[in-house]
Amino acid sequence: MNKKYVLGIISLFAFTSLQAQTNEPASLNGIVAKAIDYYPTLKEQKVQLEVSDFQTEITKSKYLPTVTGDAAYHHVYPDSYANFGPEQFSFYPLDQWDAGIKVNQLVYDFGKTKADIDKSKSQKKVVESQYKSTSFGFAYRVANVYNNIIFLNKSIDAIDAQIEVLNGTKKIIDSRIRNGVGIEFDLVSTQVKLNDAINRKTELLNSLQKQVILLNTMAGTSYNSSSIPFKSFDYQLTQHNADSVFAVAQATNPDLAAAKSRQDAAASELKTTEKNWAPALRFVGGTGYKNGYFPGDIYKMKFNYNVGAVLSVPIYTGGRNDNEHNISKVNYKASEYNTDAVSINLKKDIQQTIADESTESEKVTFSATQVEQAQKALDLANSRFKNGVITNIELLDAQSNLLKAKVDQIQFEYQLATTQLALKRLMGVQFWNNN
Repeated sequence: MNKKYVLGIISLFAFTSLQAQTNEPASLNGIVAKAIDYYPTLKEQKVQLEVSDFQTEITKSKYLPTVTGDAAYHHVYPDSYANFGPEQFSFYPLDQWDAGIKVNQLVYDFGKTKADIDKSKSQKKVVESQYKSTSFGFAYRVANVYNNIIFLNKSIDAIDAQIEVLNGTKKIIDSRIRNGVGIEFDLVSTQVKLNDAINRKTELLNSLQKQVILLNTMAGTSYNSSSIPFKSFDYQLTQHNADSVFAVAQATNPDLAAAKSRQDAAASELKTTEKNWAPALRFVGGTGYKNGYFPGDIYKMKFNYNVGAVLSVPIYTGGRNDNEHNISKVNYKASEYNTDAVSINLKKDIQQTIADESTESEKVTFSATQVEQAQKALDLANSRFKNGVITNIELLDAQSNLLKAKVDQIQFEYQLATTQLALKRLMGVQFWNNN
């Protein structure tokens, strides 16, 4: 095969792969929005919301008439007859036919059906709030994976910088050994540090690959660990007020909203069971054809109709109605306690998270100074080492101190970004919908 042709195919695939990666959402908002639309489990739960709509419509249909078409045949034996002279007179036909349409329409049930409809609507809101809570939690799990990838990318960059510095130091020592002014111990010490840095980078690359696989699984993306672009944390050096955050969370926190929906559903259930003893007035009617009419031919099918009203009044149910009502009262009280518990825990979590935010903000600010000082110390050590004033061990210590300062800074930035992300979750912030 022509080499140019082969190279053309390879270039086409490479361009296609690059184009596919370019089309991936690079921002956290875009990735989370795509993940929510993509993830099959969330799609399944969203489809199940339609069941709640159907259940509500089924409850509403109690206001509508029910119309049924019935056709019946009975063969009766023995015959019931009387003899009048030479003739035999039957009281009913042996073969009985009855075909017609029957109508049953609720007229008034003292609010029982309305209570059932309100209960169905409240149960639908419970399902919706549960879906929102699930999708909300999933979105923040994706965001945490995103932050993990940033942390690993920045850590790898820091290790790469150290490896580059160590390689430079190694070249200097090699040159000195060749010129007869260096010692083998310095070279070995530097190589040990270099090998350790390479091993740490290998571990970080493995962790990064796993996190990228997890992100691709959750969001339906196709990133690879060698070209994923996430490099910067999203955080602010600000201090939130616990009372203000809690006031916002009272209205928007998805877990609290789900608890309130369950309480509303319990209240609707209580109102429904209060109507257990309500009577129901119904209109009934029917029309059709049947045989067995006197006088005349009892086998002849004749047109008939009937209209009327039925009043059903519960008198005795074996205690079922009372027990159902008692259960609903207990469930409502339990739902009140559950809502209170969720609210109390929410306030506690907000206060603790803001305390963490304050601590992490101070660490980030302090770490920036540490990195700056460690860099100055390394610059000075490099100059002194080149002039032969300090030993290689002292230079390696300065390099290690800078790496530690950078790693600490990355860790503190990661913790602050994660803490503020947790605070947004407690507040109920849907950041992926913000323009």
